[in-house]
Amino acid sequence: MTPLQNLRQDLIGAGIAIVDDPERLAKLSGDYYHFSPVLTPFLAPKRADLAVFPTSEAEVLAIAQRCVQHRVPVTVRGSGTGNYGQCVPLQGGLILDTSGLQRILDLENGTAVVEPGVKLGTLERAAQGQGWELRMYPSTVRSATVGGFVAGGSGGIGSVTWGQLRDRGNLRSVRLVTLEAEPQILTLTGDDVQAVNHAYGTNGILTALAIALAPATPWQETVVAFENFADAAALGWALAQSDGIAPKVGFGVCAPHP
Repeated sequence: MTPLQNLRQDLIGAGIAIVDDPERLAKLSGDYYHFSPVLTPFLAPKRADLAVFPTSEAEVLAIAQRCVQHRVPVTVRGSGTGNYGQCVPLQGGLILDTSGLQRILDLENGTAVVEPGVKLGTLERAAQGQGWELRMYPSTVRSATVGGFVAGGSGGIGSVTWGQLRDRGNLRSVRLVTLEAEPQILTLTGDDVQAVNHAYGTNGILTALAIALAPATPWQETVVAFENFADAAALGWALAQSDGIAPKVGFGVCAPHP
Protein backbone atom coordinates (compact mmCIF):
# COMPACT_ATOMS: atom_id res chain seq x y z
CA MET A 1 0.00 0.00 0.00
CA THR A 2 1.03 3.62 -0.46
CA PRO A 3 1.93 5.85 2.53
CA LEU A 4 -1.41 7.61 2.13
CA GLN A 5 -3.35 4.35 2.17
CA ASN A 6 -1.45 3.23 5.24
CA LEU A 7 -2.22 6.52 6.97
CA ARG A 8 -5.91 6.27 6.11
CA GLN A 9 -6.10 2.75 7.51
CA ASP A 10 -4.16 3.74 10.63
CA LEU A 11 -6.37 6.77 11.35
CA ILE A 12 -9.56 4.77 10.92
CA GLY A 13 -8.15 2.07 13.18
CA ALA A 14 -7.47 4.72 15.84
CA GLY A 15 -11.08 5.90 15.66
CA ILE A 16 -10.24 9.20 13.97
CA ALA A 17 -12.83 10.24 11.40
CA ILE A 18 -11.45 11.25 8.01
CA VAL A 19 -12.90 13.28 5.14
CA ASP A 20 -12.09 12.24 1.59
CA ASP A 21 -15.06 13.64 -0.33
CA PRO A 22 -13.58 15.51 -3.33
CA GLU A 23 -15.95 18.47 -3.03
CA ARG A 24 -15.20 19.02 0.65
CA LEU A 25 -11.49 18.52 0.09
CA ALA A 26 -11.53 21.17 -2.64
CA LYS A 27 -13.16 23.63 -0.23
CA LEU A 28 -10.79 22.77 2.61
CA SER A 29 -7.71 23.06 0.40
CA GLY A 30 -7.94 26.81 -0.04
CA ASP A 31 -8.48 30.17 1.54
CA TYR A 32 -9.32 33.48 -0.12
CA TYR A 33 -6.25 33.39 -2.36
CA HIS A 34 -8.62 33.88 -5.31
CA PHE A 35 -8.52 37.61 -4.47
CA SER A 36 -5.08 37.53 -6.12
CA PRO A 37 -4.74 37.11 -9.90
CA VAL A 38 -1.12 36.10 -9.27
CA LEU A 39 -1.84 33.29 -6.79
CA THR A 40 -4.99 31.89 -8.39
CA PRO A 41 -3.54 30.03 -11.39
CA PHE A 42 -0.79 28.51 -9.23
CA LEU A 43 -2.89 27.46 -6.22
CA ALA A 44 -6.26 26.58 -7.78
CA PRO A 45 -5.24 23.00 -8.76
CA LYS A 46 -3.78 22.16 -5.34
CA ARG A 47 -5.74 19.59 -3.34
CA ALA A 48 -5.34 17.58 -0.15
CA ASP A 49 -5.97 13.83 -0.22
CA LEU A 50 -7.52 13.57 3.25
CA ALA A 51 -8.79 15.89 5.97
CA VAL A 52 -9.26 15.42 9.72
CA PHE A 53 -11.04 17.52 12.34
CA PRO A 54 -9.57 16.79 15.78
CA THR A 55 -11.47 18.00 18.83
CA SER A 56 -8.75 17.51 21.44
CA GLU A 57 -5.01 17.84 21.88
CA ALA A 58 -4.78 14.07 22.32
CA GLU A 59 -6.27 13.57 18.86
CA VAL A 60 -3.87 16.14 17.38
CA LEU A 61 -0.95 14.23 18.90
CA ALA A 62 -2.23 10.91 17.55
CA ILE A 63 -2.66 12.37 14.06
CA ALA A 64 0.80 13.97 14.12
CA GLN A 65 2.42 10.69 15.16
CA ARG A 66 0.80 8.79 12.31
CA CYS A 67 1.55 11.42 9.67
CA VAL A 68 5.22 11.42 10.62
CA GLN A 69 5.30 7.63 10.72
CA HIS A 70 3.87 7.37 7.20
CA ARG A 71 5.68 10.46 5.90
CA VAL A 72 2.51 12.18 4.68
CA PRO A 73 2.66 16.00 4.50
CA VAL A 74 0.39 17.95 6.86
CA THR A 75 -1.23 21.31 6.21
CA VAL A 76 -2.79 23.02 9.23
CA ARG A 77 -5.77 25.34 8.80
CA GLY A 78 -8.42 27.16 10.78
CA SER A 79 -11.39 28.90 9.17
CA GLY A 80 -9.37 29.79 6.06
CA THR A 81 -10.20 33.51 6.13
CA GLY A 82 -6.71 34.57 5.01
CA ASN A 83 -6.04 35.49 1.40
CA TYR A 84 -2.41 34.53 0.83
CA GLY A 85 -2.65 30.77 0.33
CA GLN A 86 -1.18 29.91 3.73
CA CYS A 87 -3.39 26.83 4.17
CA VAL A 88 -3.11 25.42 0.65
CA PRO A 89 -1.53 21.92 0.51
CA LEU A 90 1.16 22.28 -2.14
CA GLN A 91 1.99 18.56 -2.18
CA GLY A 92 -1.34 16.94 -1.32
CA GLY A 93 -1.37 14.93 1.87
CA LEU A 94 -3.52 15.66 4.89
CA ILE A 95 -5.42 18.77 5.97
CA LEU A 96 -5.55 19.11 9.77
CA ASP A 97 -8.41 21.50 10.55
CA THR A 98 -8.18 22.85 14.11
CA SER A 99 -11.58 24.58 14.09
CA GLY A 100 -13.00 21.75 16.23
CA LEU A 101 -10.80 22.72 19.21
CA GLN A 102 -13.06 25.48 20.46
CA ARG A 103 -12.98 25.68 24.24
CA ILE A 104 -12.33 28.88 26.17
CA LEU A 105 -10.08 27.46 28.89
CA ASP A 106 -9.60 30.54 31.07
CA LEU A 107 -10.65 34.17 30.99
CA GLU A 108 -9.47 36.37 33.82
CA ASN A 109 -6.95 39.04 34.82
CA GLY A 110 -6.74 40.44 31.31
CA THR A 111 -5.69 37.19 29.64
CA ALA A 112 -7.70 34.71 27.60
CA VAL A 113 -6.52 31.11 27.29
CA VAL A 114 -8.27 29.37 24.43
CA GLU A 115 -8.05 26.49 22.02
CA PRO A 116 -7.19 27.52 18.46
CA GLY A 117 -10.65 26.92 16.99
CA VAL A 118 -12.38 29.54 19.16
CA LYS A 119 -13.78 32.23 16.88
CA LEU A 120 -12.58 35.74 17.60
CA GLY A 121 -16.13 37.06 17.69
CA THR A 122 -17.11 34.42 20.26
CA LEU A 123 -14.13 35.31 22.42
CA GLU A 124 -14.89 39.03 22.11
CA ARG A 125 -18.41 38.52 23.43
CA ALA A 126 -17.20 36.33 26.29
CA ALA A 127 -14.48 38.83 27.23
CA GLN A 128 -16.85 41.80 27.19
CA GLY A 129 -19.09 39.94 29.61
CA GLN A 130 -16.22 40.24 32.09
CA GLY A 131 -15.20 43.82 31.27
CA TRP A 132 -12.50 43.01 28.70
CA GLU A 133 -12.12 43.06 24.93
CA LEU A 134 -9.70 41.80 22.30
CA ARG A 135 -6.71 44.06 21.78
CA MET A 136 -6.92 43.57 18.02
CA TYR A 137 -8.79 41.53 15.47
CA PRO A 138 -9.15 41.29 11.68
CA SER A 139 -12.13 42.44 9.62
CA THR A 140 -13.19 38.77 9.49
CA VAL A 141 -13.67 38.71 13.27
CA ARG A 142 -16.99 36.85 13.09
CA SER A 143 -15.58 33.80 11.32
CA ALA A 144 -11.79 33.88 11.90
CA THR A 145 -10.36 31.71 14.67
CA VAL A 146 -7.83 32.72 17.30
CA GLY A 147 -5.38 30.09 16.08
CA GLY A 148 -5.70 31.15 12.46
CA PHE A 149 -5.27 34.81 13.35
CA VAL A 150 -2.11 34.19 15.38
CA ALA A 151 -0.67 31.76 12.82
CA GLY A 152 -1.50 33.79 9.72
CA GLY A 153 -2.32 37.33 10.80
CA SER A 154 -0.17 40.30 11.71
CA GLY A 155 -2.45 42.97 13.17
CA GLY A 156 -5.88 44.48 12.76
CA ILE A 157 -8.50 46.68 14.31
CA GLY A 158 -6.90 47.89 17.54
CA SER A 159 -3.31 47.86 16.24
CA VAL A 160 -3.23 51.65 16.25
CA THR A 161 -3.03 51.32 20.04
CA TRP A 162 -1.59 47.85 20.65
CA GLY A 163 0.73 47.42 17.67
CA GLN A 164 1.18 44.19 15.75
CA LEU A 165 0.60 40.66 16.97
CA ARG A 166 4.38 40.25 17.15
CA ASP A 167 4.78 43.16 19.57
CA ARG A 168 5.82 41.96 22.98
CA GLY A 169 3.00 41.07 25.36
CA ASN A 170 0.17 40.56 22.86
CA LEU A 171 0.72 36.79 22.69
CA ARG A 172 1.49 35.49 26.18
CA SER A 173 2.01 31.77 25.60
CA VAL A 174 1.42 28.98 23.11
CA ARG A 175 0.96 25.25 23.49
CA LEU A 176 1.74 23.14 20.44
CA VAL A 177 2.36 19.67 19.06
CA THR A 178 5.54 19.15 17.06
CA LEU A 179 5.95 17.06 13.91
CA GLU A 180 8.92 14.77 14.45
CA ALA A 181 9.67 11.08 14.94
CA GLU A 182 8.34 11.37 18.50
CA PRO A 183 6.01 14.39 18.49
CA GLN A 184 6.23 16.53 21.63
CA ILE A 185 3.78 18.82 23.39
CA LEU A 186 5.58 22.10 24.08
CA THR A 187 4.56 25.27 25.91
CA LEU A 188 6.30 28.45 24.77
CA THR A 189 6.23 31.64 26.83
CA GLY A 190 7.78 35.10 26.70
CA ASP A 191 9.81 35.86 23.58
CA ASP A 192 9.84 32.15 22.66
CA VAL A 193 6.27 32.50 21.32
CA GLN A 194 7.71 34.37 18.34
CA ALA A 195 8.96 31.05 16.96
CA VAL A 196 5.37 30.18 16.01
CA ASN A 197 3.76 33.63 15.82
CA HIS A 198 2.72 34.28 12.18
CA ALA A 199 4.39 31.03 11.08
CA TYR A 200 1.30 29.49 9.39
CA GLY A 201 1.53 26.27 11.42
CA THR A 202 4.67 25.23 9.55
CA ASN A 203 6.67 24.47 12.70
CA GLY A 204 4.05 23.20 15.11
CA ILE A 205 0.32 22.54 15.48
CA LEU A 206 -1.21 25.06 17.89
CA THR A 207 -3.46 23.52 20.54
CA ALA A 208 -3.83 26.38 23.05
CA LEU A 209 -2.98 30.08 23.15
CA ALA A 210 -2.91 32.75 25.85
CA ILE A 211 -3.55 36.24 24.47
CA ALA A 212 -3.61 39.57 26.25
CA LEU A 213 -6.89 41.50 26.47
CA ALA A 214 -7.69 45.18 26.96
CA PRO A 215 -10.25 46.84 29.25
CA ALA A 216 -13.59 47.00 27.44
CA THR A 217 -14.39 50.45 26.06
CA PRO A 218 -17.73 51.78 24.72
CA TRP A 219 -16.37 52.84 21.32
CA GLN A 220 -18.01 55.55 19.24
CA GLU A 221 -17.80 55.42 15.44
CA THR A 222 -17.45 58.72 13.58
CA VAL A 223 -17.33 59.48 9.85
CA VAL A 224 -15.58 62.64 8.61
CA ALA A 225 -15.42 63.76 4.95
CA PHE A 226 -12.54 65.74 3.45
CA GLU A 227 -11.88 67.44 0.16
CA ASN A 228 -8.48 65.78 -0.21
CA PHE A 229 -6.58 62.76 1.01
CA ALA A 230 -3.75 64.74 2.61
CA ASP A 231 -6.11 66.39 5.11
CA ALA A 232 -7.75 63.04 5.93
CA ALA A 233 -4.35 61.42 6.51
CA ALA A 234 -3.28 64.33 8.70
CA LEU A 235 -6.33 63.91 10.94
CA GLY A 236 -5.78 60.14 11.16
CA TRP A 237 -2.17 60.65 12.20
CA ALA A 238 -3.14 63.29 14.76
CA LEU A 239 -5.77 61.01 16.31
CA ALA A 240 -3.31 58.13 16.45
CA GLN A 241 -0.84 60.33 18.33
CA SER A 242 -3.41 61.98 20.61
CA ASP A 243 -3.14 61.50 24.37
CA GLY A 244 -6.73 62.65 24.95
CA ILE A 245 -8.52 60.30 22.55
CA ALA A 246 -8.13 56.52 22.66
CA PRO A 247 -8.28 55.34 19.02
CA LYS A 248 -9.44 51.89 17.91
CA VAL A 249 -8.97 52.09 14.15
CA GLY A 250 -8.83 54.62 11.36
CA PHE A 251 -10.03 53.88 7.84
CA GLY A 252 -9.56 56.10 4.84
CA VAL A 253 -11.36 55.80 1.52
CA CYS A 254 -10.22 57.84 -1.45
CA ALA A 255 -12.88 58.36 -4.13
CA PRO A 256 -12.86 60.67 -7.17
CA HIS A 257 -15.29 63.57 -7.34
CA PRO A 258 -18.32 62.87 -9.56
